[in-house]
Amino acid sequence: MSISRRTLTRAGVLAIGALTLAACKDSTSPLNITPDQLQAMGESVATELEGGVAQLTASDITATNGGAPSFSRVPRSTATLFRGLSLNRTPGAVSRSTSAGDIAQCGVASPSTPVDSDGDGIPDNWSLTFNLPACHFSDAASGNNYDITGAFHITDLAPGTLGFDLGFGLDNFKLSFNGADGSGYVSRDGDGSVHASASGLSQTENWREVAVFTGLTSASVDINWTATFAAAQGQSLTAGHGLPDGTYTPGGSVSFRQGNRVASFEVTTITPLQYSASCAAGVAQGTSISPFSAGHIKVAVTSQQGSGFADVTYSSCNAATVTLVSQ
Repeated sequence: MSISRRTLTRAGVLAIGALTLAACKDSTSPLNITPDQLQAMGESVATELEGGVAQLTASDITATNGGAPSFSRVPRSTATLFRGLSLNRTPGAVSRSTSAGDIAQCGVASPSTPVDSDGDGIPDNWSLTFNLPACHFSDAASGNNYDITGAFHITDLAPGTLGFDLGFGLDNFKLSFNGADGSGYVSRDGDGSVHASASGLSQTENWREVAVFTGLTSASVDINWTATFAAAQGQSLTAGHGLPDGTYTPGGSVSFRQGNRVASFEVTTITPLQYSASCAAGVAQGTSISPFSAGHIKVAVTSQQGSGFADVTYSSCNAATVTLVSQ
């Protein structure tokens, strides 16, 4: 199976971003989410949504190793976490160019040549396992060392029948790092599935991310999504091909925990996200930032110290705009 060299930009961002909610604070005290932190989490959720729509087809899933945590989300210094900013925009993040292809080169495929009984682009049952010492990397620019362990798998839920139904997941996937600025790891575990119907595609994803960094109490994030995709009028879904223009309607929750501190973020679609095949192609080529040309999502937070919400809006293939509406 060919793994494309699309740059990884998603998984791990929620767990790492969540640490900004509690950095420099007592992990036993109530969690008071500031406007800056709510905006940071809004941006992190936006990144998660952009990755979610790229997990509706087998080719996109394998291109990103199922959304595995990437080098691009590990900060050069844990001081980065104290700024209360989303790592999407943090200059201190690792600057090396690391793609899904770079990571996949150290993985062991089973079977070595995937079996695709129905020719729909979804392997009947295929996995990629990451072990040491093969999956040890060093970055001379930052002085950091990285170890990758765990496995990615993808399965055709209807082998022998041309279609879109698939399942995929990460099993104990962990990206560990150490260097002069500190050490830690980001892990992601869970699974997702896609099913087709007369009205389009339905998606379910359930993940747990954990972020552990030197000097901070570890944090975990549970991500539970459901979403639907409907092709635009005059467009059609074709097995084995990329998504056409259409609407993506996600919803779900992100639950954060650090010690006794908890917060729940509910994600609701106000206006369906307009997925653009042209924008998506631009993301792959580096000429666009997001695959969405329009859409409006609400991210509402409930914590021990109150509630509030932020609007996430998209336009013209650009990065999401996060606006605080209430706190």
